[in-house]
Amino acid sequence: MKIKRLLSLWIAVVLAIMTTACGTSGTDSTPAKATNSAEVAQSETGTGETGTDAFAGLPDELDIGKDVAAVPEMYSNVDLSKSVNINIYMVGDTPSDWEKVAEEANEYLKPFNTTISATFLSYSDYTTLYPLALQGEDCDIIYTAGWCFLGSEAAKGSFVELTDDFMNSYMPLTTKYQHSDSYAEVMVGGKIYCIPQNMTEASQKFVAIRQDLAEKYGITELKTWDDYMNYLLTIAEQETPESGIYAYAAATDNNELWDVYREGYNVRTAVDNDLLDLTYIYKDENTIPAAEDIQLVYQTDEFRGFCDDMKKLADAGVWSRSALTNSVTDDEAFAALQGASVAWNSSVFTYIKTAEQTEGVECAVYDLASDKPTAAAYGNGGMAIASSSRNPERAAMILDIMENDTYLNQLIILGIEGVHYEMQDEEHYMETDKAADYPIWGTSASWAIKNYKLTDASMDPRQVAIEASIEERGETSPTRTFAFDDSEISEYTAAIKNILNDYVPSLQLGLTKDIDGALDEMMAKLESAGLQIYMDEFVKQYNAWVAEQ
Repeated sequence: MKIKRLLSLWIAVVLAIMTTACGTSGTDSTPAKATNSAEVAQSETGTGETGTDAFAGLPDELDIGKDVAAVPEMYSNVDLSKSVNINIYMVGDTPSDWEKVAEEANEYLKPFNTTISATFLSYSDYTTLYPLALQGEDCDIIYTAGWCFLGSEAAKGSFVELTDDFMNSYMPLTTKYQHSDSYAEVMVGGKIYCIPQNMTEASQKFVAIRQDLAEKYGITELKTWDDYMNYLLTIAEQETPESGIYAYAAATDNNELWDVYREGYNVRTAVDNDLLDLTYIYKDENTIPAAEDIQLVYQTDEFRGFCDDMKKLADAGVWSRSALTNSVTDDEAFAALQGASVAWNSSVFTYIKTAEQTEGVECAVYDLASDKPTAAAYGNGGMAIASSSRNPERAAMILDIMENDTYLNQLIILGIEGVHYEMQDEEHYMETDKAADYPIWGTSASWAIKNYKLTDASMDPRQVAIEASIEERGETSPTRTFAFDDSEISEYTAAIKNILNDYVPSLQLGLTKDIDGALDEMMAKLESAGLQIYMDEFVKQYNAWVAEQ
């Protein structure tokens, strides 16, 4: 209540000031669009000073994400004299209404003499195009995550290091409002290269299935991994020959299925660097594993067991033998009724909604994790500034505004109010019939700039239930804040990853004839490529980190 009273008082003062200094628009949840920002900043500080002083009138307890408006005077260290376009690279397909959203954003950004554009890297080829994008000069801001090149590209110098001086100079809102403990989850070598989302949320992986097909063959519910295996094998044997629907329309790898599988065995990651994962068996939040209990995931009994199950499924025809090169993703296939199951996080409900538009189709979700699922975290995604950017300071300003300014943040995440959604109150929105043209939470940028909970007032009750269950049971990994710096051994890291890329996708898809032989062959090559050197460096840094805890 204290926060809300302080917030209400501050908003009242600022709105009074902005009555004469700014034009107003939007609803209670959308800040006014400044048209004379210099007067606003001078009124807030009383001196006309800029930079961090522009925050002198803001209470420390301001509830970030609610009625925060950026003004140019906050960015006195950024040269705004010339008009600049900032190009944002995102992973995923281009929303139909992206250009309309960008037009609204650019209208809002006029006082900053800056426009934004975007390049979307489709799921089918982002793994190839992403590294190439960072070599060009048209990439200013780019989505990244542990699964999306954060470690490898940061080590190559592809991202601007976000030092305290850099953020203090060019990202004042982030400096003030970003949760300090969020950075530890995205550090690479003890350094910050991206701004992660500013809130935690349920991030557990679970499976979605065609419940109507399950019941067609006498399967009512799934409780365990074995139940899920039975469902997949049943569909492959009885449904696929009849309708052509694959039990699981896998594409390129089965990493999401591995996430579901490992959670059932309490396998947690200490280092998540593309395919180069170091894992351990989780016991509880207060038990930090010893270095000797952490190993390359492909050396574990759990991964070998997973590969055995994948081969059994592949041999039974659960997915196509050409899955390694499939261009249609598993979630897209599920939505198009070409697949009878998919594994993912809450994003899967977007595809469930599409699938269930067909009469007779009914979907269900099942959490197959142990009773200690991984708790929500900040580091599920973030935005980085490309080192090749010709305007890194201006890019930093735009990222700062996208992350923290309520109007632009909601515009990027939700789309255009009154077109794609309607706000019900500060935290609840309702989709319109145009929402499909700009799917809410549909861009990778929207995953990265979350800073407070925005909830669909008509959210699928199944999503509400499974997220609530995961949040209630979730436990934080004790190694969450450990960041491994492999910059001194980067040549070994690169060589190891090249070998993993040659073997792991096929192993995960069960398309390798001799699993044990392939794993042994891969491990032999990894040893020759310097795996022990990599592990020795990890152990040295990890033990030093443990000593500080």
